[in-house]
Amino acid sequence: MDETQLKEELAHAAVLVEDVIRRMGLEPDKVRISVPEPSRGWSLLRGSAAVAIFLRPARPGEDSAQLRIVAPIIRIGAGDPQPLFRALLELNAGGLGAVSFGVQEDRVVVVAERRTLDLERAEVEFLIHRVGAVGDHYDDELIARFGGSRISDPS
Repeated sequence: MDETQLKEELAHAAVLVEDVIRRMGLEPDKVRISVPEPSRGWSLLRGSAAVAIFLRPARPGEDSAQLRIVAPIIRIGAGDPQPLFRALLELNAGGLGAVSFGVQEDRVVVVAERRTLDLERAEVEFLIHRVGAVGDHYDDELIARFGGSRISDPS
């Protein structure tokens, strides 16, 4: 794809994301977050999980822009994190339906990522709902088993 096509693909993906946000009863302008141009970002609450949606342009060597949906769900508690990490890997291997757990700094996150080439609205909607649902489902369970605190709770 040439540069013009890549820009058009990113713009099309942004239209899809904003359409899904509107269908959820939210106004895209009110949930937009600041990210470096030409990337785009939005943040919304799904249950107890804050879900961030990012679009970024293709990097050199990539044939498509990327959609990334991430929900930081818990702050990792004190103590040995290895049992938590093993549990997260086992949950990933067990199949979470297009999403996975990860660790960013001291936080457990739920993440989905997909290139935007041939992206459809139904996929965007599914991934946003799935990231939020998995985060909302597992945050309390992981805290009960391994300690820590919910990201959405005041510090």
